[in-house]
Amino acid sequence: MNPQCARCAKIVYPTEKVSCLDKNWHKGCFHCEVCKMTLNMKNYKGYDKKPYCNAHYPKTSFTIVADTPENLRLRHQSELQSQVKYKKDFEESKGRGFSIVSDTPEMQRLRRTQEQISNVCVHTHTHTHTHTLSWC
Repeated sequence: MNPQCARCAKIVYPTEKVSCLDKNWHKGCFHCEVCKMTLNMKNYKGYDKKPYCNAHYPKTSFTIVADTPENLRLRHQSELQSQVKYKKDFEESKGRGFSIVSDTPEMQRLRRTQEQISNVCVHTHTHTHTHTLSWC
């Protein structure tokens, strides 16, 4: 019994049969999925059991790693460790009367401005021989 063509589903006789990608095709039906260029055993590229010409062969690209059970477990474990660390840091800093402020660009700018103001006050104090710095 003769097989059916993977493209048109009609019977493929031995004289016109192309067996490729685990399927049987008529020679004319064995063409690129995109541009319909007729292919042969020397110039086709198979992807997902479909024939493509070199120009239209799907490019493989990296994908985001799936949320496998192992990846979900690792993420959860990491979050738990992070929460334990931050809780410990918080408990240790409680009652000290100050809070930790990050060294942001804005805080650096304010610190430099304050230093400049302090330098102006000291500078004014030494040159005017005044011992009061009430305006600083």
